[in-house]
Amino acid sequence: MMNILIVEDDVIQATSLRLKLAELGEHNIYMARDGVSALQIFKERDFSLIFCDIHMPQMDGVTLLSTLCTEQPTAGVVILSAADDAVLEITENMCHLAGFPYVAVMSKPYSFLQLRQLMSDADEITVNKADKTLPTSLSKETILECFSQGRIFNYYQPQFDFKTGLMTGVEALVRMDHPDYGRLSPDQFLDQVNASGLMNDLFETVLDKAVKAIAKLSPTLNLSVNICQSNLQHQIADRVIDICKKYHFSTSRLTLELTESDVYNNSITSLANLARLRMHGIGLSIDDFGTGYASLNQLSKLPFTELKVDRSFVSDIIYNYKHQQLTKMSLSLAQSLGMHCVIEGVEDAETWEYLKPMGAETCQGYYTSPPLSISALQDFYQRNREHELVASDGDDDVNVLLIDTHELSALALKRLLEKQASYIKSHITVINEDALSSIRHNPYDLVVIDACSGNALEQKNLAISIKELYQGMLITLTNPLTNQIFEDCELRTLIKAELLNDTAETIIEILTKGQDTSGLKQNLHKILSEQEYKVAQYLKKGLGNKAIANELNINQKTVSTYKSRIFSKLGIVSTVELVNFYN
Repeated sequence: MMNILIVEDDVIQATSLRLKLAELGEHNIYMARDGVSALQIFKERDFSLIFCDIHMPQMDGVTLLSTLCTEQPTAGVVILSAADDAVLEITENMCHLAGFPYVAVMSKPYSFLQLRQLMSDADEITVNKADKTLPTSLSKETILECFSQGRIFNYYQPQFDFKTGLMTGVEALVRMDHPDYGRLSPDQFLDQVNASGLMNDLFETVLDKAVKAIAKLSPTLNLSVNICQSNLQHQIADRVIDICKKYHFSTSRLTLELTESDVYNNSITSLANLARLRMHGIGLSIDDFGTGYASLNQLSKLPFTELKVDRSFVSDIIYNYKHQQLTKMSLSLAQSLGMHCVIEGVEDAETWEYLKPMGAETCQGYYTSPPLSISALQDFYQRNREHELVASDGDDDVNVLLIDTHELSALALKRLLEKQASYIKSHITVINEDALSSIRHNPYDLVVIDACSGNALEQKNLAISIKELYQGMLITLTNPLTNQIFEDCELRTLIKAELLNDTAETIIEILTKGQDTSGLKQNLHKILSEQEYKVAQYLKKGLGNKAIANELNINQKTVSTYKSRIFSKLGIVSTVELVNFYN
């Protein structure tokens, strides 16, 4: 049972809240009419949880809460108000910054169910916080002892492909097994490791253990490891490359993550390290994007290959309009620059389903898996692999030519096309004369011209010239302004969507459906893998998942996965549409 204080000037509302808390088994409840009275009560006893209204006489709730971080730093805080969302949000951020162990907002009016869930969350978090005894200090000798005795070890948080649900990689998360305090998380020892000048030792230990473990676990899983600016001030690139060679781990599978604050501080040595790491195919990720100090100018200058959307934007994305827009902006930025995008902090099914159609590629969070020990990860990975589809033999690639005067833009589209449809093989040309020559000498299933880059009139003339040479599908990408230039000619245009991922999906839909549906039917083997083709035939005959599973000697879940893949490739949403497609 917790000591609870309700700070609320409305007696009726305060009493109603007190009665509801009593129904939930909480009876140590105190009440204050304003901030001044609350401060007096704080001098007499400690509280586990404080419900605080924003609008109150004498001292408002914002002033009270800003004072409480020194008076009651271990208490959880629930902000009560019918105030504007922006006021609630900034007050909530202030409380997080103040270090309260639990912070929540409960907008008026609230339901009993909301209160019950909130109390459950608050109880779990405050109890967990209380159980964690932060060491007052860790000496350099103690830290070195932990290194020498193997007490520095990794947990691994799995990362998943949004489209298939398959595990594609892990992020290594360091832990310390302290002889007195037990298992410590990074926030409990990193500052003291840094103060002891041992950050390089920590990085190399984490990297060595992680590369060794993942190399043994899988030949394909990717690995992400955190690196800080102090590591980059040393000649770290050679050590990273040597560790990968030591365990026969492909450098292309490794990504090093820098937080935004680390990105902001650069030196000649750090830039040289970043350049050499990229030369050897090692990926670079900007972590916690949107929460630090990096500017777009910094992002454009450094060779990042991945952008991670911070969990603070994702935790309430379903109902927080600002966070929805900031996440979409981050996704659009990553896609436009050809960067891989990882969404952190996906904690429930609703958030997963909300983010999935936005075009995010990879997610990590407690919904898919919490951080795991290496032994638990091995079992988890084996179970996830059971859901993996049989890969296509790759003999029937669909060749796409992308013509764009800006290579970066073309590379971004190429990456998304090949990510969404593994059978697509994209080829890029940035010079119009080279494009005409390539079409004369090579077979292509689709040609895409980007008229949003460079001179739209020149791209129009190029499209007309290509149409005279090429009998296949031709798409010209435009924007609302340049699209007018193409209105007087018979060219197929597609207005680029706000998110490049949406444009890629539309191109794939056009490609799979084609202008001549009968031709597509005759070439389904080019679109579907052998197993997908068999499933499609049985679906057309009206067989259900169980019957198809029996026919092909596979489980029903695998049939469902094949069905989803077939629908995606053919641009349809139901078995009825599949039958109509054949007919």
